[in-house]
Amino acid sequence: MGRRTKTIYTQVKSLVQRARRYGTSKRDDPPELRRVSIYQHNTYDKIWSVGMSFARWIADKKGLRTQMVKITSSDVDGYVRYRKELYDKGEITASTLQADVSALKKIEAMVNHRYGRVDWGIPVERGGRRDKWGIPRKERGKNAPQRGPAYTARQAERIVREVEARCGRLAADALRFCRATGCRLESLVDLGEKGVRASRINIKEGTVTLLEKGGKWRTVKYDPAYQNFMERIVEDARAKGLDGPIFTGLGREKSAAGAPGADKLTAEQMWEEKKKAARYLHRAVKEAAEKEGFTGRGLHGFRKEFAVKRHAEYLREVQSLVQRKDWRGLSERFDMSEQRARDIVKGWTKAGKDAGERRRVSRAMDNAARLRLSKDLGHNRLDVTFAYVPGKNK
Repeated sequence: MGRRTKTIYTQVKSLVQRARRYGTSKRDDPPELRRVSIYQHNTYDKIWSVGMSFARWIADKKGLRTQMVKITSSDVDGYVRYRKELYDKGEITASTLQADVSALKKIEAMVNHRYGRVDWGIPVERGGRRDKWGIPRKERGKNAPQRGPAYTARQAERIVREVEARCGRLAADALRFCRATGCRLESLVDLGEKGVRASRINIKEGTVTLLEKGGKWRTVKYDPAYQNFMERIVEDARAKGLDGPIFTGLGREKSAAGAPGADKLTAEQMWEEKKKAARYLHRAVKEAAEKEGFTGRGLHGFRKEFAVKRHAEYLREVQSLVQRKDWRGLSERFDMSEQRARDIVKGWTKAGKDAGERRRVSRAMDNAARLRLSKDLGHNRLDVTFAYVPGKNK
Protein backbone atom coordinates (compact mmCIF):
# COMPACT_ATOMS: atom_id res chain seq x y z
CA MET A 1 0.00 0.00 0.00
CA GLY A 2 2.99 2.35 0.07
CA ARG A 3 6.77 2.83 0.25
CA ARG A 4 6.90 4.19 3.79
CA THR A 5 4.93 3.58 6.94
CA LYS A 6 3.17 6.92 6.58
CA THR A 7 2.04 6.10 3.05
CA ILE A 8 -0.20 3.37 4.44
CA TYR A 9 -2.18 6.12 6.12
CA THR A 10 -2.00 8.21 2.96
CA GLN A 11 -3.54 5.32 1.03
CA VAL A 12 -6.46 5.07 3.46
CA LYS A 13 -6.91 8.83 3.29
CA SER A 14 -6.95 8.78 -0.50
CA LEU A 15 -9.44 5.92 -0.69
CA VAL A 16 -12.01 7.34 1.72
CA GLN A 17 -11.77 10.88 0.41
CA ARG A 18 -12.24 9.79 -3.20
CA ALA A 19 -15.22 7.67 -2.15
CA ARG A 20 -17.20 10.59 -0.71
CA ARG A 21 -20.43 11.42 -2.51
CA TYR A 22 -22.00 13.79 0.01
CA GLY A 23 -25.23 15.38 -1.15
CA THR A 24 -25.89 12.58 -3.66
CA SER A 25 -28.89 10.30 -3.33
CA LYS A 26 -27.84 6.70 -2.81
CA ARG A 27 -30.96 5.54 -4.63
CA ASP A 28 -29.86 7.30 -7.80
CA ASP A 29 -26.55 5.40 -8.03
CA PRO A 30 -26.15 1.93 -9.56
CA PRO A 31 -25.29 -0.92 -7.15
CA GLU A 32 -21.66 -1.13 -8.30
CA LEU A 33 -21.13 2.53 -7.41
CA ARG A 34 -22.89 2.22 -4.05
CA ARG A 35 -20.42 -0.47 -2.97
CA VAL A 36 -17.49 1.95 -3.26
CA SER A 37 -19.16 5.23 -2.22
CA ILE A 38 -19.63 7.04 1.09
CA TYR A 39 -22.76 9.15 1.41
CA GLN A 40 -22.80 10.20 5.07
CA HIS A 41 -20.38 11.80 7.51
CA ASN A 42 -20.78 9.07 10.13
CA THR A 43 -19.94 6.37 7.54
CA TYR A 44 -16.88 8.34 6.50
CA ASP A 45 -15.75 8.63 10.13
CA LYS A 46 -16.17 4.92 10.79
CA ILE A 47 -14.36 3.74 7.65
CA TRP A 48 -11.60 6.28 8.27
CA SER A 49 -11.20 5.06 11.86
CA VAL A 50 -11.09 1.36 10.95
CA GLY A 51 -8.71 2.02 8.03
CA MET A 52 -6.30 3.92 10.27
CA SER A 53 -6.51 1.28 13.00
CA PHE A 54 -5.79 -1.47 10.46
CA ALA A 55 -2.86 0.53 9.02
CA ARG A 56 -1.34 0.97 12.51
CA TRP A 57 -1.73 -2.75 13.20
CA ILE A 58 -0.07 -3.64 9.89
CA ALA A 59 2.79 -1.19 10.47
CA ASP A 60 3.45 -2.59 13.95
CA LYS A 61 3.16 -6.20 12.79
CA LYS A 62 5.54 -5.84 9.85
CA GLY A 63 7.88 -3.34 11.49
CA LEU A 64 7.65 -1.16 8.40
CA ARG A 65 10.28 1.41 7.57
CA THR A 66 10.86 1.57 3.79
CA GLN A 67 9.46 -1.73 2.59
CA MET A 68 6.65 -2.11 0.15
CA VAL A 69 3.65 -3.80 1.72
CA LYS A 70 0.97 -5.92 0.12
CA ILE A 71 -2.18 -6.62 2.09
CA THR A 72 -3.23 -10.26 1.99
CA SER A 73 -6.18 -12.22 3.32
CA SER A 74 -3.96 -13.51 6.14
CA ASP A 75 -3.29 -9.91 7.23
CA VAL A 76 -7.01 -9.18 7.36
CA ASP A 77 -7.62 -12.48 9.14
CA GLY A 78 -5.02 -11.58 11.77
CA TYR A 79 -6.49 -8.12 12.33
CA VAL A 80 -10.05 -9.42 12.71
CA ARG A 81 -8.85 -12.04 15.19
CA TYR A 82 -7.00 -9.30 17.09
CA ARG A 83 -10.23 -7.29 17.30
CA LYS A 84 -12.11 -10.46 18.32
CA GLU A 85 -9.68 -10.85 21.24
CA LEU A 86 -10.53 -7.30 22.33
CA TYR A 87 -14.22 -8.25 22.25
CA ASP A 88 -13.54 -11.39 24.32
CA LYS A 89 -11.83 -9.17 26.91
CA GLY A 90 -14.85 -6.87 27.01
CA GLU A 91 -12.95 -3.90 25.53
CA ILE A 92 -15.21 -3.50 22.48
CA THR A 93 -18.81 -4.52 21.76
CA ALA A 94 -20.20 -7.01 19.26
CA SER A 95 -21.70 -4.09 17.37
CA THR A 96 -18.25 -2.47 17.04
CA LEU A 97 -16.70 -5.73 15.90
CA GLN A 98 -19.35 -6.22 13.21
CA ALA A 99 -18.92 -2.63 12.03
CA ASP A 100 -15.13 -3.14 11.83
CA VAL A 101 -15.50 -6.09 9.47
CA SER A 102 -18.08 -4.26 7.35
CA ALA A 103 -15.70 -1.29 7.06
CA LEU A 104 -12.86 -3.57 5.94
CA LYS A 105 -15.16 -5.08 3.30
CA LYS A 106 -15.93 -1.55 2.09
CA ILE A 107 -12.22 -0.70 1.91
CA GLU A 108 -11.57 -3.91 -0.04
CA ALA A 109 -14.22 -2.83 -2.57
CA MET A 110 -12.59 0.61 -2.83
CA VAL A 111 -9.18 -0.96 -3.49
CA ASN A 112 -10.67 -3.16 -6.21
CA HIS A 113 -12.39 -0.17 -7.77
CA ARG A 114 -9.35 2.11 -7.75
CA TYR A 115 -6.25 -0.07 -7.93
CA GLY A 116 -7.00 -3.54 -9.22
CA ARG A 117 -8.24 -6.90 -8.02
CA VAL A 118 -7.57 -8.09 -4.45
CA ASP A 119 -9.25 -10.76 -2.38
CA TRP A 120 -9.07 -10.33 1.38
CA GLY A 121 -11.27 -13.33 2.15
CA ILE A 122 -14.06 -11.39 3.87
CA PRO A 123 -17.40 -13.22 3.45
CA VAL A 124 -20.20 -11.07 2.07
CA GLU A 125 -22.88 -12.49 4.36
CA ARG A 126 -22.79 -11.92 8.12
CA GLY A 127 -23.44 -15.62 8.68
CA GLY A 128 -20.24 -16.40 6.80
CA ARG A 129 -18.31 -13.96 8.97
CA ARG A 130 -19.68 -15.59 12.12
CA ASP A 131 -18.64 -19.01 10.83
CA LYS A 132 -15.14 -17.84 9.88
CA TRP A 133 -14.22 -15.71 12.89
CA GLY A 134 -16.83 -16.48 15.51
CA ILE A 135 -18.17 -12.93 15.39
CA PRO A 136 -21.07 -12.70 17.86
CA ARG A 137 -24.54 -11.43 17.14
CA LYS A 138 -25.56 -8.06 18.50
CA GLU A 139 -27.61 -8.34 21.68
CA ARG A 140 -29.41 -5.15 22.54
CA GLY A 141 -28.66 -4.00 26.07
CA LYS A 142 -25.68 -6.35 26.45
CA ASN A 143 -23.30 -5.07 23.81
CA ALA A 144 -23.74 -1.43 24.85
CA PRO A 145 -24.23 -1.38 28.63
CA GLN A 146 -25.76 1.85 29.83
CA ARG A 147 -23.27 2.77 32.57
CA GLY A 148 -25.69 3.50 35.39
CA PRO A 149 -28.74 5.71 35.90
CA ALA A 150 -29.28 9.35 35.04
CA TYR A 151 -27.72 12.07 37.13
CA THR A 152 -30.02 13.85 39.50
CA ALA A 153 -30.34 17.58 38.80
CA ARG A 154 -28.20 18.29 41.87
CA GLN A 155 -25.45 15.88 40.83
CA ALA A 156 -25.38 17.25 37.29
CA GLU A 157 -25.16 20.83 38.52
CA ARG A 158 -22.30 19.97 40.87
CA ILE A 159 -20.35 18.36 38.03
CA VAL A 160 -20.90 21.31 35.71
CA ARG A 161 -19.75 23.81 38.35
CA GLU A 162 -16.64 21.77 39.09
CA VAL A 163 -15.82 21.33 35.39
CA GLU A 164 -16.13 25.08 34.88
CA ALA A 165 -13.80 25.77 37.79
CA ARG A 166 -11.22 23.23 36.57
CA CYS A 167 -11.50 23.45 32.79
CA GLY A 168 -13.20 26.73 31.95
CA ARG A 169 -16.51 27.87 30.53
CA LEU A 170 -16.26 26.14 27.14
CA ALA A 171 -16.25 22.62 28.62
CA ALA A 172 -18.98 23.54 31.12
CA ASP A 173 -21.11 24.99 28.31
CA ALA A 174 -20.77 21.75 26.34
CA LEU A 175 -22.23 19.88 29.33
CA ARG A 176 -24.99 22.46 29.73
CA PHE A 177 -25.90 22.03 26.08
CA CYS A 178 -26.14 18.26 26.57
CA ARG A 179 -28.37 18.75 29.60
CA ALA A 180 -30.62 21.11 27.64
CA THR A 181 -30.99 19.01 24.48
CA GLY A 182 -30.05 15.41 25.25
CA CYS A 183 -27.54 15.55 22.39
CA ARG A 184 -24.95 12.88 21.76
CA LEU A 185 -21.23 13.36 22.41
CA GLU A 186 -20.52 13.75 18.71
CA SER A 187 -22.54 16.97 18.57
CA LEU A 188 -20.17 18.49 21.13
CA VAL A 189 -16.83 17.34 19.71
CA ASP A 190 -17.31 17.13 15.94
CA LEU A 191 -15.51 19.85 13.97
CA GLY A 192 -17.43 19.12 10.78
CA GLU A 193 -21.06 19.19 9.80
CA LYS A 194 -22.27 17.41 12.96
CA GLY A 195 -20.90 20.06 15.32
CA VAL A 196 -23.36 22.34 17.14
CA ARG A 197 -23.79 25.66 15.31
CA ALA A 198 -25.41 28.91 16.38
CA SER A 199 -27.32 29.04 13.10
CA ARG A 200 -29.19 25.86 14.09
CA ILE A 201 -30.40 27.24 17.42
CA ASN A 202 -33.80 28.88 17.07
CA ILE A 203 -34.17 31.14 20.09
CA LYS A 204 -37.73 32.23 19.23
CA GLU A 205 -39.03 28.68 18.78
CA GLY A 206 -36.89 27.23 21.56
CA THR A 207 -35.48 24.49 19.32
CA VAL A 208 -32.13 23.08 18.24
CA THR A 209 -31.50 21.17 15.01
CA LEU A 210 -28.87 18.42 15.22
CA LEU A 211 -27.21 16.14 12.68
CA GLU A 212 -26.58 12.78 14.32
CA LYS A 213 -26.16 9.03 13.78
CA GLY A 214 -26.88 7.77 10.29
CA GLY A 215 -26.77 11.27 8.86
CA LYS A 216 -30.22 11.93 10.36
CA TRP A 217 -31.40 15.42 11.26
CA ARG A 218 -33.60 16.01 14.28
CA THR A 219 -35.10 19.17 15.70
CA VAL A 220 -35.76 19.05 19.42
CA LYS A 221 -37.22 21.57 21.83
CA TYR A 222 -34.57 22.37 24.36
CA ASP A 223 -35.31 22.65 28.08
CA PRO A 224 -36.85 26.14 28.62
CA ALA A 225 -34.77 26.47 31.80
CA TYR A 226 -31.77 26.96 29.46
CA GLN A 227 -33.24 29.84 27.46
CA ASN A 228 -30.78 32.41 28.84
CA PHE A 229 -27.91 29.99 28.25
CA MET A 230 -28.92 29.43 24.62
CA GLU A 231 -29.21 33.17 24.04
CA ARG A 232 -25.75 33.69 25.50
CA ILE A 233 -23.94 31.06 23.40
CA VAL A 234 -25.66 32.31 20.22
CA GLU A 235 -24.68 35.90 20.98
CA ASP A 236 -21.11 34.84 21.79
CA ALA A 237 -20.81 32.91 18.52
CA ARG A 238 -22.13 35.84 16.50
CA ALA A 239 -19.86 38.30 18.27
CA LYS A 240 -16.86 36.13 17.34
CA GLY A 241 -18.10 35.69 13.77
CA LEU A 242 -18.15 31.94 14.35
CA ASP A 243 -19.97 30.11 11.57
CA GLY A 244 -18.65 26.64 12.44
CA PRO A 245 -19.06 24.42 15.50
CA ILE A 246 -19.49 26.34 18.76
CA PHE A 247 -17.39 24.04 20.94
CA THR A 248 -14.26 24.05 18.77
CA GLY A 249 -11.19 24.09 21.02
CA LEU A 250 -12.18 21.53 23.65
CA GLY A 251 -9.10 19.85 25.07
CA ARG A 252 -6.62 22.44 23.85
CA GLU A 253 -7.20 25.33 26.22
CA LYS A 254 -9.77 26.89 28.53
CA SER A 255 -11.06 29.11 25.75
CA ALA A 256 -11.75 28.53 22.08
CA ALA A 257 -10.12 31.87 21.31
CA GLY A 258 -7.19 31.45 18.96
CA ALA A 259 -8.00 27.81 18.22
CA PRO A 260 -7.63 26.94 14.53
CA GLY A 261 -10.86 26.64 12.61
CA ALA A 262 -11.98 23.33 11.13
CA ASP A 263 -11.42 24.74 7.65
CA LYS A 264 -7.67 24.94 8.41
CA LEU A 265 -7.37 21.31 9.49
CA THR A 266 -6.91 18.23 7.34
CA ALA A 267 -9.43 15.41 7.64
CA GLU A 268 -6.95 13.38 9.70
CA GLN A 269 -6.30 16.33 12.03
CA MET A 270 -10.06 16.85 12.46
CA TRP A 271 -10.43 13.20 13.42
CA GLU A 272 -7.63 13.43 15.97
CA GLU A 273 -9.04 16.68 17.41
CA LYS A 274 -12.44 15.05 17.73
CA LYS A 275 -11.04 12.07 19.66
CA LYS A 276 -8.95 14.38 21.84
CA ALA A 277 -11.97 16.51 22.71
CA ALA A 278 -14.05 13.42 23.54
CA ARG A 279 -11.37 12.08 25.89
CA TYR A 280 -11.02 15.53 27.44
CA LEU A 281 -14.73 15.80 28.25
CA HIS A 282 -14.92 12.24 29.58
CA ARG A 283 -11.94 12.86 31.85
CA ALA A 284 -13.29 16.23 33.00
CA VAL A 285 -16.63 14.71 34.00
CA LYS A 286 -15.01 11.75 35.75
CA GLU A 287 -12.59 13.90 37.74
CA ALA A 288 -15.30 16.42 38.65
CA ALA A 289 -17.61 13.68 39.93
CA GLU A 290 -14.79 12.18 42.00
CA LYS A 291 -14.00 15.61 43.44
CA GLU A 292 -17.66 15.99 44.43
CA GLY A 293 -17.58 12.61 46.15
CA PHE A 294 -19.68 10.34 43.94
CA THR A 295 -19.21 7.98 41.01
CA GLY A 296 -19.92 9.61 37.67
CA ARG A 297 -21.81 8.03 34.79
CA GLY A 298 -19.90 9.86 32.12
CA LEU A 299 -21.44 12.17 29.55
CA HIS A 300 -24.28 9.72 28.94
CA GLY A 301 -25.59 10.53 32.40
CA PHE A 302 -26.48 14.03 31.17
CA ARG A 303 -28.35 12.65 28.16
CA LYS A 304 -30.23 10.37 30.53
CA GLU A 305 -31.00 13.30 32.83
CA PHE A 306 -32.62 15.08 29.87
CA ALA A 307 -34.57 11.91 28.98
CA VAL A 308 -35.92 11.39 32.51
CA LYS A 309 -37.07 14.99 32.79
CA ARG A 310 -38.61 15.08 29.30
CA HIS A 311 -40.42 11.75 29.84
CA ALA A 312 -41.98 13.06 33.04
CA GLU A 313 -43.17 16.20 31.21
CA TYR A 314 -44.69 14.20 28.37
CA LEU A 315 -46.36 11.75 30.73
CA ARG A 316 -47.97 14.60 32.69
CA GLU A 317 -49.24 16.08 29.42
CA VAL A 318 -50.70 12.74 28.29
CA GLN A 319 -52.43 12.24 31.64
CA SER A 320 -53.86 15.75 31.54
CA LEU A 321 -55.26 15.28 28.03
CA VAL A 322 -56.80 11.92 28.97
CA GLN A 323 -58.36 13.27 32.14
CA ARG A 324 -59.87 16.16 30.14
CA LYS A 325 -61.11 13.61 27.58
CA ASP A 326 -59.29 15.56 24.86
CA TRP A 327 -58.68 12.72 22.43
CA ARG A 328 -58.10 15.14 19.54
CA GLY A 329 -55.28 16.87 21.42
CA LEU A 330 -53.85 13.49 22.38
CA SER A 331 -53.88 12.36 18.75
CA GLU A 332 -52.25 15.55 17.47
CA ARG A 333 -49.66 16.04 20.20
CA PHE A 334 -48.52 12.43 20.42
CA ASP A 335 -48.76 11.37 16.78
CA MET A 336 -51.30 8.56 17.18
CA SER A 337 -54.44 7.69 15.27
CA GLU A 338 -57.71 9.23 16.41
CA GLN A 339 -59.10 5.77 17.07
CA ARG A 340 -56.16 4.92 19.32
CA ALA A 341 -56.55 8.20 21.21
CA ARG A 342 -60.30 7.58 21.67
CA ASP A 343 -59.62 4.07 22.99
CA ILE A 344 -57.19 5.39 25.62
CA VAL A 345 -59.61 8.10 26.79
CA LYS A 346 -62.53 5.69 26.81
CA GLY A 347 -60.53 3.00 28.62
CA TRP A 348 -59.48 5.41 31.36
CA THR A 349 -63.04 6.69 31.82
CA LYS A 350 -64.53 3.20 32.08
CA ALA A 351 -61.76 1.62 34.14
CA GLY A 352 -63.15 2.85 37.46
CA LYS A 353 -61.80 0.69 40.23
CA ASP A 354 -60.67 -2.06 37.86
CA ALA A 355 -56.95 -2.15 38.71
CA GLY A 356 -56.05 -4.36 35.75
CA GLU A 357 -57.73 -2.04 33.24
CA ARG A 358 -56.12 1.01 34.82
CA ARG A 359 -52.70 -0.62 34.50
CA ARG A 360 -53.38 -1.39 30.84
CA VAL A 361 -54.38 2.20 30.08
CA SER A 362 -51.49 3.55 32.15
CA ARG A 363 -49.07 1.50 30.05
CA ALA A 364 -50.66 2.88 26.89
CA MET A 365 -50.21 6.45 28.18
CA ASP A 366 -46.63 5.74 29.22
CA ASN A 367 -45.88 4.28 25.79
CA ALA A 368 -47.26 7.39 24.11
CA ALA A 369 -44.92 9.55 26.18
CA ARG A 370 -41.98 7.23 25.50
CA LEU A 371 -42.52 7.15 21.75
CA ARG A 372 -42.42 10.94 21.61
CA LEU A 373 -39.35 10.91 23.86
CA SER A 374 -37.61 8.45 21.54
CA LYS A 375 -37.90 10.97 18.70
CA ASP A 376 -36.36 13.67 20.89
CA LEU A 377 -33.44 11.31 21.53
CA GLY A 378 -33.02 10.51 17.84
CA HIS A 379 -34.00 6.84 18.11
CA ASN A 380 -37.64 6.54 16.98
CA ARG A 381 -38.03 3.23 18.85
CA LEU A 382 -40.05 2.63 21.98
CA ASP A 383 -37.88 -0.12 23.44
CA VAL A 384 -34.69 1.95 23.60
CA THR A 385 -36.27 4.46 25.99
CA PHE A 386 -36.16 1.91 28.81
CA ALA A 387 -32.36 2.16 28.77
CA TYR A 388 -32.77 5.85 29.63
CA VAL A 389 -35.93 5.78 31.74
CA PRO A 390 -36.47 2.36 33.37
CA GLY A 391 -40.02 1.15 33.84
CA LYS A 392 -41.48 0.97 37.32
CA ASN A 393 -40.88 -2.77 37.46
CA LYS A 394 -37.23 -2.43 36.33
